[in-house]
Amino acid sequence: MTISDHLQPTGKVQITGDIFQFTLDVSEFSPEDVIITSSNNLIEVHAEKLGGDGTVTNTFSHQCKLPSDVDPISLSMSMASGGLLTVRAHRNSAKLNIVSVSYMEPSFVFKV
Repeated sequence: MTISDHLQPTGKVQITGDIFQFTLDVSEFSPEDVIITSSNNLIEVHAEKLGGDGTVTNTFSHQCKLPSDVDPISLSMSMASGGLLTVRAHRNSAKLNIVSVSYMEPSFVFKV
């Protein structure tokens, strides 16, 4: 048997509010065929399908770099029954510096 590669290893990245979400179609694989790792703000998805005789019949690899404002500890993953893998993480809230600004009427000094 020959190994065939997944034809479209593209994912979809969405950033909504404080949530980063990455979705990927892995419908050609069973959940137990898919391995997801995360290291140094990089998500790696690898899948390998074995044939009945134990030979590899299909492989898939994809990487997604997490934005620097994403908390890697907050990663969660789920796989829908249709084979859509979703990886979610929270973005770090930007710290706002609040500066108080007051308006003062200009003062004029008139010399006569």
